[in-house]
Amino acid sequence: MPWSSALRYAARMQLRPATREEFDAFSRVALSAFHRELSDVARERYQRIGEPERSLAWFDDGRIVATTGAFTRRLTVPGGEVACAAVTAVAVAPTHRRRGLLTAMTRRQLADVRDRGEPVAILWASEGGIYGRFGYGIATRAAHLVAGRPAARVAAPPEPDELLRAGPAGEHVEAMRLVHDRVRLTRAGMLDRRGPWWQDNLHDPEADRDGGQPLQAVVVGGGYALYSVKPQFDADDLPSGEVRVRELIARTPAARATLWSFLLDQDLTASTTWDLAPLDDPLPLMLSDPRAVRVSEVEGLWARIIDVGGALAAREYGSQLDPELVLEVTDAFCPWNEGRWRVTREGCARTDAAPDLALGVADLGAAYLGGTTLVELADAGRVRELRPGGLARGSAAFRGEVEPWCPETF
Repeated sequence: MPWSSALRYAARMQLRPATREEFDAFSRVALSAFHRELSDVARERYQRIGEPERSLAWFDDGRIVATTGAFTRRLTVPGGEVACAAVTAVAVAPTHRRRGLLTAMTRRQLADVRDRGEPVAILWASEGGIYGRFGYGIATRAAHLVAGRPAARVAAPPEPDELLRAGPAGEHVEAMRLVHDRVRLTRAGMLDRRGPWWQDNLHDPEADRDGGQPLQAVVVGGGYALYSVKPQFDADDLPSGEVRVRELIARTPAARATLWSFLLDQDLTASTTWDLAPLDDPLPLMLSDPRAVRVSEVEGLWARIIDVGGALAAREYGSQLDPELVLEVTDAFCPWNEGRWRVTREGCARTDAAPDLALGVADLGAAYLGGTTLVELADAGRVRELRPGGLARGSAAFRGEVEPWCPETF
């Protein structure tokens, strides 16, 4: 549909937040995009974590036909943290697609996020071709790990007297919270878990287990893992169970070795898998046979810079930044970000100085957490060096000490 026609169509409709009383209808439309129904379990979850005041919905003759929402979270960035909008529930009913509703809804949402003083929005993309045009860039990557038993063994196993506690995940929340709160501030991409978020991280409805047992936790001093086991036997009646890791957080190498030793040696299992591991997880280097684990890279969190000055001032940079780096940013979707920005250790402000680099806001979002480098983006033709040496210096300044990682979807 042409843009002018889409605007005329949208003018006959209403875009506004859904009320709590309308949240069932809102949730049904959001879930329908993933071909899922609203169950009683899902309803209870959305009532617990939902923020109706942060939702937006298109109403056509009183009926919801498109949705988006956001959660109020805090995102770790290199050297600090920043308030962010965790965007969720983005959907357009099949009857109303390609009419400009998503574009108009996203434009309104980003303006609302700016008004709330949140300099960054983040999301998990169900389809990779949608969000780049709205200024989002892939800011974290993750690894899918598959380790085979018995070949996958930790080369330097921990001391046998290391105290391990294991059992239903809900019984170990406080111990896990202490570890997570400390590790979170050292790894860009991780989110705070205030309010309902620890309970939601343990959300484990039977319908989503795919034959697995209820979620378990194993805790050691300085670390924990969340996991479940899918018991099964192969055609020869030999055990071929699968240990499924949901999350593993460790403050020390000893804690990590203890946890992996436990997970890799569960009786009646043949493999241990982790769908959303850190891209730099050291497991292959920990094993006596590194080939006993297969590692494949997967896409992670997308980030959208809403306020260039606020976002860039919130994080730290490498010494290569000195004395300054000037960026020329293009952002057609949020024009208040357009222009030249001077980044120093004291902050970020507009400037008329000659720029070192030129890039789009989606590429700035991709580099923001310190994972995707400006050199990689330049090699892809997405960043231009305008002053000699600016690319190498800027790329090194933005690069984080560890790979950014977000262990939870929302």
